[in-house]
Amino acid sequence: MESRIESVELKLMDLEVVVEQLNQVIIRHEQTIDMLSRKVADYQRQLQEQSSPIAPVAEETPPPHY
Repeated sequence: MESRIESVELKLMDLEVVVEQLNQVIIRHEQTIDMLSRKVADYQRQLQEQSSPIAPVAEETPPPHY
């Protein structure tokens, strides 16, 4: 009976280590997602702030053959 309890305790200890490792992975993923979300928001803001490289039709000069 005691060996079975020791076996269960060892498995529990292993599970606790695995759970902690998985928790650390989740924390790193959350940090990465937060960083990437901020970068995407920055890129979107930069794109919105830039003027369009295409001139409106009214401002375009006609080609020389007109």
